[in-house]
Amino acid sequence: MRNLAALAAIGALCAFGAHQAGSSEPTIVGTWKLISFQSIADNEPAKDALGADPKGYMIVTSGGRVMVQMTSSSRKAGVEDAERAALHKSMVSYSGKYRAEGDLFITTIDVSWNAAWNGTEQKRHYRFEGDKLMIDTIRQPSVVSPGKMAIGRLVWERDK
Repeated sequence: MRNLAALAAIGALCAFGAHQAGSSEPTIVGTWKLISFQSIADNEPAKDALGADPKGYMIVTSGGRVMVQMTSSSRKAGVEDAERAALHKSMVSYSGKYRAEGDLFITTIDVSWNAAWNGTEQKRHYRFEGDKLMIDTIRQPSVVSPGKMAIGRLVWERDK
């Protein structure tokens, strides 16, 4: 679950909106809709980390804050402990202050669904492909392929 959170954080870490004033370069500010979230382990095909149709948004403010909420589309309401635990495992949510350094988007997490993230720095690589924002985590233990190393890849598009 900790790795899933790390993968999810990448999605929220890099959200780019409109273009910067007087520039054709995209800006980090905007609201982004999650298109896909995959884990790519060594020598394996990509696997959907939150299912084939994940739901989520990332909001990046001009004041330096990012907020991310991502869930599996197959979530069902739960009341019992096991059902509630399953809900927790099928989501990622956090907020923090961000900064960009080259192709890195770095977020200092101040609140998260996973308390282990609070106070940590999450680093992600980002790039634009057309009107999509591609975010890759650093190589880390896989969330969906235990015992293997993987990167998380999130694809976002500007919310319209």
